[in-house]
Amino acid sequence: MSATAGIDVRPLAGAMGAEIHGVDLSQPLTPQTRDAVRAAFFRHIAIFFPDQHLKPRNIGDVVSLFGTPIRHPNLKPIDPDFPFVHELRKEPSQALNYGGEWHMDFSFLETPLAANSLYARQTPDFGGDTVFINLCTAYDALSDGMKAMLGGMRAVHSVPPGFLAELAANPNRGNMEVKGEALHPVFRTIPETGRKCIYVYPAATRRFEAMTEAESKPIIEFLMRHAERPEFQFRYRWRPDVFGIWDNRCCLHYALNDYPGQTRVMHRMVAMDTVRPY
Repeated sequence: MSATAGIDVRPLAGAMGAEIHGVDLSQPLTPQTRDAVRAAFFRHIAIFFPDQHLKPRNIGDVVSLFGTPIRHPNLKPIDPDFPFVHELRKEPSQALNYGGEWHMDFSFLETPLAANSLYARQTPDFGGDTVFINLCTAYDALSDGMKAMLGGMRAVHSVPPGFLAELAANPNRGNMEVKGEALHPVFRTIPETGRKCIYVYPAATRRFEAMTEAESKPIIEFLMRHAERPEFQFRYRWRPDVFGIWDNRCCLHYALNDYPGQTRVMHRMVAMDTVRPY
């Protein structure tokens, strides 16, 4: 536990994650508190604020500390006057959930997302947790040989075909520019911390640059199995009125679908890196 600028930061796991108490995100933050929140974000990668009562613009004020807000092109905003926050809802009758695999959001963009956030509005009595992987510690644990082999390489991240189909049918695309695929380093550096992380995962990374999918697949799968080791993971149990935000550049997340017959409602907003960092 640590107290900085009047806020109480409580680490939740060895891999990553912290809860922050003593901050009311519905009120303007002082410069000192903003700096403390940013520091906690970069140190712990995922931070959570219990007992918040937020409107979409309050969410926007926090998310904008970490990047440029972008509007989801396929999901309807909660507030038309502030179109960056949308709802993720799973009803009891639904079998599938949103985000039910290891992923980071929108890595197929040329300028990837810096931050991803959820505000819990209704949570099931049990289940519905989100699990995270710290891709910085996963990188640190790779062998020197693997780091040297992949260190100068780039990988192709592709948009899911279903997402492109929805995009083509949607005339109101917001400010997200989607080209279908993008090239990113296999290992990228987080500018604010200088830490390197693994930046590939099977759900979006199709192949390495100048290599075929068949050649690339075993290495991509190895990196994912390596990253899935328990010591790199952190699991968060949502409660109503918790606001969470994480560094989308250096962690994967997985929304567990283990609450049949229950409802889960989250408000979501994302932000893009201000400039492409490589």
